[in-house]
Amino acid sequence: MRHTCLLFVISMFSVLAFGQTRSEDVLSELKASNEVVHDSLHYELFRSILYSNGDLEDAKGHALMAYKLSKKYNHSFLFAKSCRALGMLNNRLQNLDSARYYYYEGIKTSQEFNYTDLLVYTTNDLGLHFENQDVYDSALKYYHISLDNAKKRKMNEDVAFALNNIGLVFYYLNNYKEALQNLEASVEIKKKFKINSLHLSLMNIGLVYNDQGRYKEALTLLNEVETSYSDECSDFQLADLYFSLAYANYHTGSYDKSLPYLNDAYKFGQLSGNRKVLANTLHYFGLFSFKNKNYSESEEYLKSALEIAEELNLRRVKRDLYKALIEVYSAKGDFHKVIDFQQKHMAIKDSIFNEQMANNLKEIQLDAQRKQSEVIIQQKDTEIERVRLITTLVGVISILLVAVSILIYRNYRASHRMKKILEKEIEKRTGELVKSNTDLTQMTQEYDQLVYRASHDIRGPLATLMGLTNIAKQDYEEPLRVRDYLGKIESTAHGLNQTLSQLMETNRIRNLPICIEEVDMGNLVEEVYSSFKNLNHFPLISLRIERGDWKKPLLSDKNLIGFVLSKLLDNAFHYFASNKREKYIKVSWSQSGDTTSIAVEDNGLGINDQAREKIFQLFYVASDVHGSGLGLFLAQMAANRLGGRVILARSSAPTIFKLIISTNLAKQELEDRPVMTVAG
Repeated sequence: MRHTCLLFVISMFSVLAFGQTRSEDVLSELKASNEVVHDSLHYELFRSILYSNGDLEDAKGHALMAYKLSKKYNHSFLFAKSCRALGMLNNRLQNLDSARYYYYEGIKTSQEFNYTDLLVYTTNDLGLHFENQDVYDSALKYYHISLDNAKKRKMNEDVAFALNNIGLVFYYLNNYKEALQNLEASVEIKKKFKINSLHLSLMNIGLVYNDQGRYKEALTLLNEVETSYSDECSDFQLADLYFSLAYANYHTGSYDKSLPYLNDAYKFGQLSGNRKVLANTLHYFGLFSFKNKNYSESEEYLKSALEIAEELNLRRVKRDLYKALIEVYSAKGDFHKVIDFQQKHMAIKDSIFNEQMANNLKEIQLDAQRKQSEVIIQQKDTEIERVRLITTLVGVISILLVAVSILIYRNYRASHRMKKILEKEIEKRTGELVKSNTDLTQMTQEYDQLVYRASHDIRGPLATLMGLTNIAKQDYEEPLRVRDYLGKIESTAHGLNQTLSQLMETNRIRNLPICIEEVDMGNLVEEVYSSFKNLNHFPLISLRIERGDWKKPLLSDKNLIGFVLSKLLDNAFHYFASNKREKYIKVSWSQSGDTTSIAVEDNGLGINDQAREKIFQLFYVASDVHGSGLGLFLAQMAANRLGGRVILARSSAPTIFKLIISTNLAKQELEDRPVMTVAG
């Protein structure tokens, strides 16, 4: 969880979380200027209102008057100061666009008239503004401008402030290494020059330790601040300090210590107007209530915290509150709100740090590297030597360009031809990939549907089994009825077993490795038919085998072909009329080029036009036939593994199904097999 303070202005003092700017005696500077009395008067009035923490709108009015008068009398220094003041006031009033406008005006004027000190302060203020809006790339940019100018003027206090704030930016970006480097550098400068705000940088290091999970180290540092520097802390800063102590103790499991610090943080947050700390303390009050399983109280605390966070647009705080509310509503069983806050949590999490921001940060780092390079270049011996070097390089490059041009021209036509070949190959492979992706998507959808429907169909027989069993138990005095119940149970269990077996077959077919071998179709058909003939509940049906134009051995997967045949035979058995005298199934096969066709014909009932379009669909069963609706679907799945398909060649009696496969798959499989060698 992030826990930093809101921008707070007191007498030209800006503090963000523990972000800093340097105070100055503006009033004395104004009194030293006798050029524009009215400007000085209005600015003094503005200052007095800030000191008294009075009406911000009234203060803005006085600052605006100073701005207008300084512009009228062309007083550039006071104009730049008024711009800074208006930027700070509009920032406090959440007029963010206006705040940025005045900050930019003040920076432009300070740069134009070389008001370096004022430039240091204003760019730092603008960095604080962007930091508070989570625009970290812009914040870092202006902090670096403030730092560079502070170093030029040897403004040690402001160098320390800028390093502190740069450290905070990297803290927000979870770059704890850079954060600690800058914060520790700030501490060193503050210790060396005895700068009073040392405690703020120490507190910031404590924040980093907390986020890293180094809670014991954080407690050591924060306890030192509480013991040695609490007298130097404002109520605003004390609110932050006590919350950090509460946070560290909470996450070390010291709840008895955490809660008193949490109460102190809330008290000083109210006294100072530190509303971000109020949001954070309410958040943790909510967590304490949740631990005690008081979910309604926890919800109220978290919603109060969220109200403040939304008003102040504290995105990181909102992120953590959304997560906490998800847990509360999950515990309460309010899953509509769980989904709502889950969506909010993901959206704000993604928005906090995006790719564009990362790119901008890289640009800033590169800009700093370029500045270092420019300094090195300026230290070279003479400009003449550089010119000579450049001239020589230009000559060499020109010669190389001529040579390269000749090579390019010679290779152009060859590369052009190669490009055409590659384009055709890419087009071919792209088509194959698109088809494969389409097939995969379809298979996935079919499999998902299979699992759903199967689970649904299994529940029905199971409910029947349980119901019949219960009735049989209660009706034990009637043996005949019990026997009837047991028969129904047996029949239902048998159907359920068949469904489960079919489900297992889907997985087996999907993962079965392709094994190419010579297939004796006559033996395979006899073998498959025998497996049905031996089952008592199937009627006696004659088998006719017809060998067609069979010029060469069939190279394919025997198991998959047998599986397809078994499903087609099973389908034929289900569609025979009970009063038909002669019942037959005829299996024939033929070859044409690289294609093999295996036909299964039966003189059963035939297939009507309505069913014709649906027979290969998952779980489709004709109204007058009992079955699982998986047989033809599985047959088609196995055929696809063979690189072929099953079609309905004739729907009216006699019905004909055909398995059409290509030998291309077999050829590819044989080509891909490793060559075995025998050592001699």
